[in-house]
Amino acid sequence: MPALRHQPRQHRSQQSIDSILDATERLIATRGHTDFTMNDLADGSNMSIGRVYYWFPDRDSVIAALVTRAVDRLATVFADSVNGKEHITTPLLLQQAIAAMCEFIDENPAVVTLSTTGGTHCPGERLFQQLVQFGTTLVYDRVPGIPAIEVDVVARTATGIALGMLHGYTHAGPARPLIRQELTYVLSAYLYARFPPPPDPTWTLPTRAVQPSRPSRTNFTESTVVWPALADADPSATHR
Repeated sequence: MPALRHQPRQHRSQQSIDSILDATERLIATRGHTDFTMNDLADGSNMSIGRVYYWFPDRDSVIAALVTRAVDRLATVFADSVNGKEHITTPLLLQQAIAAMCEFIDENPAVVTLSTTGGTHCPGERLFQQLVQFGTTLVYDRVPGIPAIEVDVVARTATGIALGMLHGYTHAGPARPLIRQELTYVLSAYLYARFPPPPDPTWTLPTRAVQPSRPSRTNFTESTVVWPALADADPSATHR
């Protein structure tokens, strides 16, 4: 801490706050959001307990500040992942967005724990709703004319799937890249099954057990090889 004294007061203040929030992040990731004390925060941030209380009156206020920081950071991650990507295919967009999300979780490990701690009055509800909104934006962009009630169901389903797999990702160690790839398969397959493009044989196959909902738009100028799980019924076809 002595090194901080030679820096501008505002910068030192933000560093102190970030140190406390970083310690909170680590504690929530390993213990959950209810199983730590302010003394644990002081130890984890290398500060006196008085210094921690100077910035935050209680544990709930620290968690609220952490959620606000995560919401702001996550908004930037999402914007960077999708802005200007309107003309790439959905599997490729998902691959890029999921990779960015996983990198974000690597640096912000409490996000998944907070987002999956259920209930409308839980501290991570803002994060969960933000992820649902991201899904809503993606579906509206990709599926013309979709009713609001349907897009909400799809966005919440995709968010639930993603958070469940991302929870596994946080505990997967060296297998993390495999979980990340599998999440791309799963979300791509789900959205493709529900919203295949108009010429897809899914629309006319009489043996198709799961019927699609409505067509996605097709004006994508950048192609990518379709994931094997998304291939149509003709195994000899080249899928792009």
